[in-house]
Amino acid sequence: MGKKKVPSEELIVPPQDTRICGTICICQMTLVLSSVALVYLTVAIYMPSTRAFKSGIDPTPVMCTTTRAVNKDNCEWGSCGEWCLSKTSGACIQIYVNLRSNGSNLIFQNCTNSANKTCYGIDQDRADKARCINDECKNLTGTFNCTAGQCLNITDAFECVFHNSDAPVKCSGRRGKINCMDISGLFSCSRGTCRKIRTPYNCDRRCVDIPTRNKNVVVLSGDKVYLSQCQNAINAETLEEVWNESNDNVAMTSCYFIKNTSDRVDAVDCINGSTLEHNMLSDLTNFTYLSHLHVSVATPVPEIAPPDVDLTISNESKLMINLEGCVNTLMDECKEFLKDFGRDGSDHNARARFPCFYSPGKKDVVVARFDLEVTYRQFVFASVVPSVLFVVSCSVLLLCQRTVYVGDDAKMRFKGCVDTETILNKNNVGAPTNGDMGGGGGDEVMAL
Repeated sequence: MGKKKVPSEELIVPPQDTRICGTICICQMTLVLSSVALVYLTVAIYMPSTRAFKSGIDPTPVMCTTTRAVNKDNCEWGSCGEWCLSKTSGACIQIYVNLRSNGSNLIFQNCTNSANKTCYGIDQDRADKARCINDECKNLTGTFNCTAGQCLNITDAFECVFHNSDAPVKCSGRRGKINCMDISGLFSCSRGTCRKIRTPYNCDRRCVDIPTRNKNVVVLSGDKVYLSQCQNAINAETLEEVWNESNDNVAMTSCYFIKNTSDRVDAVDCINGSTLEHNMLSDLTNFTYLSHLHVSVATPVPEIAPPDVDLTISNESKLMINLEGCVNTLMDECKEFLKDFGRDGSDHNARARFPCFYSPGKKDVVVARFDLEVTYRQFVFASVVPSVLFVVSCSVLLLCQRTVYVGDDAKMRFKGCVDTETILNKNNVGAPTNGDMGGGGGDEVMAL
């Protein structure tokens, strides 16, 4: 036979033990987690946000161009670190940039016959490299950029012209991998026999067949070239006309971003505006010659776009991803950051050009990420949420300490639900007294 179920109305106090115990456990867990969060967020949010508010950095972005990226074995600062709490003075990458004011925003109107060309270079992170120590250099043929015995084939992307080279090094045969295990520099190879190219030399990208016929506007943007036949160009801020096709020449400029629509071209942050005579361009040209014309042959026209030297704020500044020079997401942000912002042109690709922020009182340091509104929202959220959880959970635990009673049956109940003496008296109902006990422990007279 099963145990007789006692009706709930006959119980002195309804069972509350499970709910009370669950509430206390949840509040204890919330109290611990919110305490840990407050300690962690002090380093991750509160201190960086306070420094951002006091930094004096202008929230209006200017432009930066990477000039050099240096690998350091032991450095005092780095452009990006993956974990701020364990930031050390070990190996890092230091990026230096040229800091300047923003250029002109241009609108080229009534454009037809548009074309664009992207001149791809070598992606050193994804390109296959021959490792000489693994005997992979025995058949090298072409032009190779080698670093510590790892050689990257740049023959298809660059055309290098040189006059002098060192004595040949044989990377084939029995001792080939030993001979070439540490080679570094630019090499011209033929069937595993390589000669190191001496300076001076010149390597130009193989970007040919750029259509320039019937084009009067040429806009360079990094590794891209935009060409079109336009009627005029106006300054987007002043709405003044800065160039017209009636001038019978070719307008050239270098811009950060270009948006090409059906009948117009919008160009952002344009510098080094110039004009070029039509007879300097043939039907087709290459990227190297076009860049040469823009830099050395074309006539500067500041009205189209100001020269970069007039906009320069600092020739060399330290670049950091933010004011701390590190991130806490542990999502390999620094790897992508250094890949995108560390392009200094040493691989003959275009240098990185991007918006950045600086303080007028401290021009030697710039940051790539700075948004006071986002920082303020993060600061408020990180302050309010864990603080409220901490106060609420702590208050509930203190309330439970004063209002929860543990009875003789080891069950937790609220004191307000029933009087404590009632619980004690009810728990003692039916218990034998001294007078009811057998033996000689009864009334003294009866005992006698």
